[in-house]
Amino acid sequence: MTFNSAPLIVTGMHRSGTSLMTAVVGALGVDLGDRLLGGDIHNAKGYFEDVDFLEFQRKILQDRSPQGDEGWPDWGWTEQETLNLESLKPYQSEAEQLLATRSGQVIWGWKDPRTTLLLDFWSELLPQARYLLVYRFPWDVADSVMRVNHPTFVAKPDYALRSWYFYNRSLLDFYLRHRNSSVLVNVNAFLEQPQVGLELLAQKFSLNYDSHRQQSMADIYDPQLFSTLGWDYPLARSLYTVSPHYFALLKALDQAADLAGDCPEWVTVKPSLEPRTLTPGDVPPERAILSLHRCIIDNNLRHQGEVQQLQLAMDRLRQQLEESQQSMTTVQSPPSKRQRLAQLWRRLRSSDS
Repeated sequence: MTFNSAPLIVTGMHRSGTSLMTAVVGALGVDLGDRLLGGDIHNAKGYFEDVDFLEFQRKILQDRSPQGDEGWPDWGWTEQETLNLESLKPYQSEAEQLLATRSGQVIWGWKDPRTTLLLDFWSELLPQARYLLVYRFPWDVADSVMRVNHPTFVAKPDYALRSWYFYNRSLLDFYLRHRNSSVLVNVNAFLEQPQVGLELLAQKFSLNYDSHRQQSMADIYDPQLFSTLGWDYPLARSLYTVSPHYFALLKALDQAADLAGDCPEWVTVKPSLEPRTLTPGDVPPERAILSLHRCIIDNNLRHQGEVQQLQLAMDRLRQQLEESQQSMTTVQSPPSKRQRLAQLWRRLRSSDS
């Protein structure tokens, strides 16, 4: 089956800003579908994920993940990283049916982080497709995943980082083979230079960008919902000491990207996208550092909870004080009348005398 439309596909590692970037292209006129995954406490503005594409790709990744291998098959990542994506022909018919329901639209697209691992599958079906590929600092992704508080990532917080490496190797490999139809964006850099990023997307994907829409872009981005720990945060520094390969891949991404970040001088490791291997049973050194960071998150959350409780208690005391003052005013009212009567009585007596 041949599809003449050229969808815009947005993807990247989970918790990497793909929702933000999808909201941006949606504001620039891309139809993202009618049945989108709604927001929650972890992403209040919504995920902008077409539920049909999400469920279809989740099924593929879970089917093709090795049985009995620990990890997170929902993302297609397991400990041994042996996701089998050979011969996906059995899924082609369902994919074509899904595309047929969307391809009549003029400017359309979808977003799902899982697409990162299935880019070659879609590129064969959609040779005219365009791709917005998004990546984020690995320590920011790990921090964001841990704050979701899922038991799997609480028990083994290194899963988030190792998934970041697995996803972004796939992302960069695809980009290097499809530069003409792709834009690779460091979301941290996009937030520092939104005007540059918007013009890049509009030009590369032939989208309508009006500088007067800048206010709508501000509505999309909430700094409190998407922030960065920064290069000098202790987590980043510690990870560089024990696991510099994450920084090597980050450097390789920035070296190739259309909109890249600035790497500080203390990151001297050379760019690389070499696969990382672990002997079964080995404990990755980053697990201890991330476990410590997890403790910091928990302590901060407890502190915030205590502060909120104290604030509520202060509000209650303030309300009680106001009510007491009003009550005292009411009680003091009768004596003031008695005082006026006493004054009148004294004047009467003095006039009689």
